[in-house]
Amino acid sequence: MKYAEWIVRFRYFVISLVAIITVFMAYSLKDIAVNADVLSYLPEKDPSAELFMRLGESYGGNSIVIIGLSGQEVFEPGMLSIVQQVTDSLRRVAGIGYVTSLTNVIDIRGSDFGIEIGRLIDEYDIPSDPHALDSLKAYTLSKDMYRGNLVSEDAMATLVIGKILNGHNHDEIVETIREKLSGLPFKDMIYYGGMPVTLYELSRIILNDINIIAPLAFIMISLMLLAGFRSIRGVLLPMLTVLIAIIWTMGLITILGYEITMLTNIIPVILLAVGSAYTIHVVNAFTAEYDAKPENALNRAVAYIVIPVLLAGITTILGFVSFIAGSYLEMIAEFGLFSAAGILFSMMLSVSFVPAVMAIAGKQKASSAQKSKTNLFDQVPAFLAGVIFRHKTVIVFIWSAVIAISLFGMTKMERRVDLVDYFKKDSFVRKGEDLLKEQFNGSMPLYVNFQGNVQHPDLLKLMSETQDYMEQFHYIPYSQSVADLIKQMNDVMGEGELIPDDEIKVAQLWFMLEGQEIMEQLVSPDLTEGVIQAYVTSGELDVLTEIETRFTKYVAEMSTEEVSLSFTGIPLMLKRLDESLVRSQAYSLIIAMVLVILMVSALLGSFKRGITAVIPIGITLVVLFGIMGLTGTPLDIATVLSGSVTIGIGIDYAIHFISRFSEGKKLRLDMQSSIERSIRISGKAIFINMLSVSAGFAMLAFSNLVPLQRFGFLVASTMIVAGMASLTLLPLILTGDFRLPVSADFPKKNKKKSKNPDK
Repeated sequence: MKYAEWIVRFRYFVISLVAIITVFMAYSLKDIAVNADVLSYLPEKDPSAELFMRLGESYGGNSIVIIGLSGQEVFEPGMLSIVQQVTDSLRRVAGIGYVTSLTNVIDIRGSDFGIEIGRLIDEYDIPSDPHALDSLKAYTLSKDMYRGNLVSEDAMATLVIGKILNGHNHDEIVETIREKLSGLPFKDMIYYGGMPVTLYELSRIILNDINIIAPLAFIMISLMLLAGFRSIRGVLLPMLTVLIAIIWTMGLITILGYEITMLTNIIPVILLAVGSAYTIHVVNAFTAEYDAKPENALNRAVAYIVIPVLLAGITTILGFVSFIAGSYLEMIAEFGLFSAAGILFSMMLSVSFVPAVMAIAGKQKASSAQKSKTNLFDQVPAFLAGVIFRHKTVIVFIWSAVIAISLFGMTKMERRVDLVDYFKKDSFVRKGEDLLKEQFNGSMPLYVNFQGNVQHPDLLKLMSETQDYMEQFHYIPYSQSVADLIKQMNDVMGEGELIPDDEIKVAQLWFMLEGQEIMEQLVSPDLTEGVIQAYVTSGELDVLTEIETRFTKYVAEMSTEEVSLSFTGIPLMLKRLDESLVRSQAYSLIIAMVLVILMVSALLGSFKRGITAVIPIGITLVVLFGIMGLTGTPLDIATVLSGSVTIGIGIDYAIHFISRFSEGKKLRLDMQSSIERSIRISGKAIFINMLSVSAGFAMLAFSNLVPLQRFGFLVASTMIVAGMASLTLLPLILTGDFRLPVSADFPKKNKKKSKNPDK
């Protein structure tokens, strides 16, 4: 009660302090930035991640923009002219280092003078003679270097590849390329692929979601609150509180020098849904106290509600913080940290700023009891309170069936970490990646790194053997290294497609390759490092696992004192991500559930009661994973968060219900009366929050990122399950015995009544 009195006494100071902080945080938002580059959040301490980033920057694998042209026979004068136009357009984009296409790719042939290194097609003299074109087509499709890399096997699609130089803005370059090619006189399909294109679209979607999804969620939750409380106070206070919390959280992100990612992007939606719950319970507690006795209603409401709000908030905060321990990508850890900060802000504001505003706003104009006659949000809890014990068997049967179906669904759960899966099927990124997988050799880079003298025959032979090893896997259709070029040149010299044993012969062949752009992609300038570049066509989990297992063993066995082998690539990064998703899920769920049990046990004064009271939360998690399995919703970078969010809300519902139930015991009510009272009072806040949270998260359906759509669907669904479990199953569990009728277990009424039995 002293805390409540302090808040009322210093209400103007509290409001002024909140206003000052909010203005400061809002001003900092002018510097907010977006970083959609998932790869930039790879852990610096992971050797594979560090090698991947270094090789990608050094040899251009992570900076490749791929343009696909499909729908026409490639080896026709008109189509080759289009290829040349696209090649020239990319060359003129500032920040593009080199461009590779059919009209300028290197070609190694024999001539009367020995080896001739030139171009496959003379870009200044594109052939038009049908016989010449047929000959060119047959020759091109006979070469592994071109077939599947620059032209599809059916010769109906071709690629133009550009490398972005280090230090240039990828998003700006991709945007420029798309603008240039939008006016291209090409009637068929133009596709875009490569990591810069994927990250460009991610960045655009993140900005779109910030501007659209959060406002939609704000509107939907406001409408639900208006329907529930039917007062301006009931809408304004929760939404003003979370709006301030959002400003503080996003401002904190900016002040600390962090950027918005595809995960921190959804923090506003999470705060709108989760953070509003604390103020909803404060407003509901005040309404209940005011209806019972208007005098000092605010002081009594705050004195009662502070502990349940703090318990609910702290357990939710620690659940989000747990992501820091198990995450592989730093962006997941950042999400957990700043979500926890936002929940902390919401919790603090709900028990300080909200009572201060209510103290200034004055008395209610009308009792909520006068408005409840036609209010569904009052009628449903009242209905449940009246029938829950009369139909106990039916309720137990329904929940048993739900659990059984969910357990079956859990057996069908799957995990997915493919970046392409993040986009809708009609996204230009998805279409481009599908083309690269179906008609070309893919776009998911896999590198094998060699440290040593790359001009030495033994190292080059080992490179060639490694490529043979790689290409035995059906998902690695092609690989490229400097060893390929040496073998081709040696074959043209008439000595067979193999690496010469003589170092002098290798040096002579190497000399003719100097100055070729392709060498920048394959060897270091000092010739102490070489790399095999390959592409993987599948992101399936079993493929990622096989790559990690087989290649880890291979590079360990083949490394010597003279040559050191290592491997890395997107498949290995995705496998690490998958492992972290499982780890993050396990850590967050275990930590959150342990905290729930401890806190509820303390609240009820019984560890046994604490265990039984969290059963609804456990059931909700079972239903969550069952829904994922039955609907084919995979565990991915976003849906992994749904478990913690579900527990956070479930904790909220359970703690508030049990807190009100415990108060009933203090008022010396019998078990049934205490539970019915809890359903009527706290049940209203739970019901309002259940529907408002579901409505808010349902707005993620409008996101263009598939994982966020899945995340919104899961949370919206499980919030209804969590709410109904707290309103129907938890009361039965608190009775402690399903076998006997309630009337046999507890007296219908205590003879000694409390002073305010309807409170």
